[in-house]
Order: sequence, then structure tokens, then C-alpha cells
Amino acid sequence: MNGKKWIRTWFIIIIIIPTVGVFNYLIDPYGMNNFVKINRVNKEKTGNTGYTYRFKTNIVRNYKFDTLMLGTSRVGVMNPEVVNKYTNGNTFNFEVPGSITEQQYKLFLYTLKYNNIKTLVYGIDFMSFNENRTIKNDFKEFYKLYNKIDNKQEISNYDLYFNLKTFKESAIVLFKNILNKKSFEAKYLFKNGMRDYINHTEALKNGTFEIDKRIESSIKSYFKENTGTYKNYKFSYEYLKYFKKTIDYCRNNNIKVLVYIPPMYSAHFDAFNSAGYYDEFELFKKELVQITNYVDFTGHNTITENKNNYWDSSHLRKELTEVVMAKLFNDNLIQVPVDFGVYITKDNIDNHLENLKEQIQNYDLNKIK
Repeated sequence: MNGKKWIRTWFIIIIIIPTVGVFNYLIDPYGMNNFVKINRVNKEKTGNTGYTYRFKTNIVRNYKFDTLMLGTSRVGVMNPEVVNKYTNGNTFNFEVPGSITEQQYKLFLYTLKYNNIKTLVYGIDFMSFNENRTIKNDFKEFYKLYNKIDNKQEISNYDLYFNLKTFKESAIVLFKNILNKKSFEAKYLFKNGMRDYINHTEALKNGTFEIDKRIESSIKSYFKENTGTYKNYKFSYEYLKYFKKTIDYCRNNNIKVLVYIPPMYSAHFDAFNSAGYYDEFELFKKELVQITNYVDFTGHNTITENKNNYWDSSHLRKELTEVVMAKLFNDNLIQVPVDFGVYITKDNIDNHLENLKEQIQNYDLNKIK
């Protein structure tokens, strides 16, 4: 190596790389460390939902919680502050978008290493039991971190800070803050992990939010052949074992657990039948009740037939947290529609499934796809 190349190389190693790292750490574009927040510098962050596992494992490792919300993004939109009223504690929302039960179980155990969890609110999803979705193929970020999560080790973000992509995001965040431009990207809230749809909220305020298009697009993404979340759906008994492990752990360690199936928009419910997945949907519910009782919010009811309760075909708006949790915690002081949510046991499961089957309406899924 000649002199000029040697100087250039060491200049990059000694000056450029550390500068990039420090700049990224201080600007903290994704809100990973929140070391310092300065108005008109880095107070407004960009979206961080692309780094779910890093973001949330860091929070449960560094802050103390006694109540955990677990499940897919349908749980993620539920407000932990409402749950706090029932547990008199500090609740963290550990939702993982589209996750399968193996991930949920691993993250549950990871959280338990660092927190004394007394209550688990588990929103269990049909999608979480699809045999044709695997960690290796469908959850790249989790797969890369699998060993550390499985071994409950600290997950570092150094590679994010010493990263040119992050540097670009840091520069954009700094520029927008200087210009006093607010960020309207969906993000996880640092204090409790809830997914905040600030982009949708802003669109709703200015009249540009189009719920019908959002619902149609959402159903298409779930039911699209070969690539959708429900692709070639086959109920997995292996994934059922992970769900049972979570419930058994709670029972054996004096953790109160409340399980529910989140409410999807009524058209999404009808689409299961149109897609040919309704038998699997029923099987999912039959197998769950062999492990634990739960509240089923699916079907046609006062809440699910009102599209304005949703951001798309399956994600409720934050304001609906109150009625969901009131039903789950059996709070009679909150007015909950009488047809919203059925407490399911082995004794009433068959009758419940018959009632739901009668609710199914014709839905032209082929038109959407």
C-alpha cells in the first residue's frame, strides 16, 4: 500500500467512521436510544417500525414493566395506558407484525428475563398458526437476531449507528427538524411500544384518509395467493405447541393471562369463507379452547360492521382499546355493545361457531384480488 492510500485508509478509520457513528447516535433518527432530544435538531423522528425487534428488546431490557401485551400488530394498536388502569401497573406492548407463535414465545421469555411480569394480555391471531410461514423465510430481521433472542442476550445497535443508510436518515431528520417539519410516519412509542398511526391520524384530520381504499388494499395483501399473509394456509400444530408453552408458563408461574382473538372488519371475516380458509379458521378456535378460555371478537357485530372503527381491514383505532379491554377485564362500568365479544369455553365453542357461520355474508374476494 502506497503512502496516499495508507493515509486515506486511516483517515476513514480514525476520523470518518467515528464521526458517522457519533452523529447517528446523537441524532438517533429511529428513536433507538433517546439519549438526547433537542427541539429543532432531533425531536421529531422518522418511522421505526422496520426495526421492531431491536427497538422493543432494548426497551424491555432497560425499563421495568409488570404487564405485557403480546401478539401481532392487531394488538399493537391497542393503548397500554388503558390496560394500566386494570393492572395498576406499567404495561408494555410487545406486538410483532404478522408474527407466528414461536416468535411470540421467544420474545415472551426474553421479556421475562428482565421484567417481573404479573399479567399477560395475549391477542392471538389466526395468521400466527400458518404452517407455510416460517421465521427463516418471512421474518428476516428476527432470523438474524434469533440466537441472541433465544439466549436472552443484549442486542446491540452498533451496526445501525455505523451505517451510511442511517447517516442519510439522520441528515434527513436533522434537516426536517431545522425546518420545523413534523414527521407523520407510523412509529412505535418509546415509552410503551404501542404502534402510533400518526400518518393515518393526520390524514383523518385533513380529510385525505380513504377508509374504503385502505380496507380493500388490506384484504388484498392478506389474501393474495402465494404472497399474502394467509398464503396456502394450513393450521400448524407445531405452532400450537408454542402457544401452549406460553399459557403453561403463565399458569406455572402465577402470571395472570387474558387471551382474546382481535376483531377484524366484517368484510375481512367474510373473506375467509370466500378464500376457502373458513374450516381452518374454525379449527384454530377449536384448538385454542382446548388450551385456554378466551374472548372471541370476530364475526359480525356492532363494532366490526362499522368501518370507521378501523384503519384498514384488521387494525382497530386506538380509541377502541377501551371497549376491548373492558370486555376482556369484565369491567361492567364501561358500556360495551352486547354483541361485541363472546367468552369461549369448551362448553359453548360449538354453539358459538354455529352462530358465526350463520353470520357469513357473500364476499367477492376475486374482485379484490
